Amino acid sequence: MEDGKKNESAPKAPAPVFLGQTFGEAPKPVFQSMPQPHQEGANSQIYVENKPQWGEANPTPPSFRWGQFFIGLFAPIAVVVLLGLIAEIASSSNYDDIYGYEETFVSPDENGHYAAQISVRPSHEVDYCSIYPDEWSPEEEVFCEVKWGNTIEVRQYLESITQIHPLALVIDEENGTFSVSYNGTTDIPDEISGRLLTDTGTLYERIYAADHETDNTSTISFLNGTFPPTGETLYIYVDAVFFSSNEILMASSCESVYIYYQCNATQSETGYRMSVDFFGDREHVKIGELTASNETLWFIPNGEGLTSYSVNIQTYDYELDQSRSSQGDIFEGIFCMMPLLYIGAIIFSFVKGKSALGWGLLSSSLLSILFFFGFIALLILSFGGGF
Repeated sequence: MEDGKKNESAPKAPAPVFLGQTFGEAPKPVFQSMPQPHQEGANSQIYVENKPQWGEANPTPPSFRWGQFFIGLFAPIAVVVLLGLIAEIASSSNYDDIYGYEETFVSPDENGHYAAQISVRPSHEVDYCSIYPDEWSPEEEVFCEVKWGNTIEVRQYLESITQIHPLALVIDEENGTFSVSYNGTTDIPDEISGRLLTDTGTLYERIYAADHETDNTSTISFLNGTFPPTGETLYIYVDAVFFSSNEILMASSCESVYIYYQCNATQSETGYRMSVDFFGDREHVKIGELTASNETLWFIPNGEGLTSYSVNIQTYDYELDQSRSSQGDIFEGIFCMMPLLYIGAIIFSFVKGKSALGWGLLSSSLLSILFFFGFIALLILSFGGGF
């Protein structure tokens, strides 16, 4: 009995309470829906859930685009070369139209007058002129000056009586001596310069000084110099400058084609040529002209010596040159902007995801630097005898 009482008096465990059920309410049965089999002939719907499974491979990353890389590598170099060629063609295509050249040879008529027809291009103006004798002449120098209005004046220096009078030139190869004699002054030359040449034009010895001697009885002065003796024939030219009289004494051999000074028949017989010229300002007079109206160059030199002259005239088109200069400014502006465009292209390539193109553009600058140093090395090897 005691056990039965104990069982009756023992508290019972509270009944479970489910969500949505009030306390003390009888539990409601829970119904679970069971999948129903599809009837035969009925269309069944299949649902597939796309979820990655363990061990599934990740998507393959895109490959490096070599085509874009090579475009970026060579495109800047090609653009620079192309623009350089265009600029060169544009600058040289009309060069012959900007400058004009007229060359003619004039000979004297029976009266000693010189004349030649020279036409100047339309829109051109005379820019430069020169007149040179075809052979040595004892007459005073003839030259030309460009004036306004496409006019050229032909002028001639007035005859001047020089203070110094040249006498003789003597050269002794075996003893290694030379001597230049003259009179008219006992002054020592302020400057002496010259050269000794072989038959082939090779420099044998330079002349920088000579001993000055004066014969008091005849007032003849001598410039005596020495050089290493030799058994071969040498040719000499020597200049002595006298600042006291603004004169220069020139002496040279006649037989060598490597010496600039020309000799006439008389001088060729002696084997040397000697002359004295003034330097500095000298008085001159007008002896002829060329005007745009008649297009005839004429001049009448003073003196009795008759020789032919070479006349060279250069003309210039100012307006055409200015238009070409404006084109050059445009190309210079483009070249100045190219570094900025190059940097902008690199930034744009990486921003737009074209990394291959960007790396190609960056590599192009390195390739240009390598080409530059390679070219310098090639020049050094070429001139240094490396090949």
